[in-house]
Amino acid sequence: AKKKATKHKMETNIQSQVARKGGPSQDGGDSSEAMINEIMVRLPAAVIKDIFDFVISEAVAVAAGYNHCLALKKDGNAIGWGRNDEGQITIPGGLSQVRAVAAGRNFSLALRKDGTVAAWGNNDYGQTKVPDGLAGVKAISAGYHHSIALLENGRVVAWGNNHNGQTDVPEGLEEVIAVSAGGWFSLALKANGEVVAWGYNGWGQATVPHGLTNVTMVAAGGSHSLALKSDGTVVGWGLNFYCQ
Repeated sequence: AKKKATKHKMETNIQSQVARKGGPSQDGGDSSEAMINEIMVRLPAAVIKDIFDFVISEAVAVAAGYNHCLALKKDGNAIGWGRNDEGQITIPGGLSQVRAVAAGRNFSLALRKDGTVAAWGNNDYGQTKVPDGLAGVKAISAGYHHSIALLENGRVVAWGNNHNGQTDVPEGLEEVIAVSAGGWFSLALKANGEVVAWGYNGWGQATVPHGLTNVTMVAAGGSHSLALKSDGTVVGWGLNFYCQ
């Protein structure tokens, strides 16, 4: 009886999550997401555990785009799932030796172990047109319609949509250790713990708070920014309509 009650509790919790995530589509029918999730919750717990154990054992990194996901496997191959109307989860043939992945709004990036970048999916703004000769890349990030690459020498390269200056890397920017591409803006973290931002600033997302220092990590959202400081505290700025 106790086992049955536990199983019922687990299914109830999962179903409540599905109810929040799924729901009717715009045409009044059930969304595919809701139907897929409904099928998933009917799987025995042991099967679900096996699936997650397999994914965890094979994947070493993941990335989430607007409607698609990417995972980097420990063998250096990438896989994708979700929406594919722009080919964003169609992994290029022969792509291997990958060490990082990034997912944009409807496109994808992969950083190879040799420091080169591969890109696929929507290219309306040139976001998947990797600059000729780009090499020595250390990290990548994908925004709505633009891409950023951090080079081993601490410099930054950006390409794609530049309607709001999001790919206009500030002149003289160097000693960068991390980058993050937001909706229409970009962030860079320097080795000295300072943050640099550029691009669209309609909500103040590119206005770095005065006196912000000792930052160890940055993350750019659609219209807001976050910074993790060395003391474990977090600072946020930009659009706050949803208290983000």
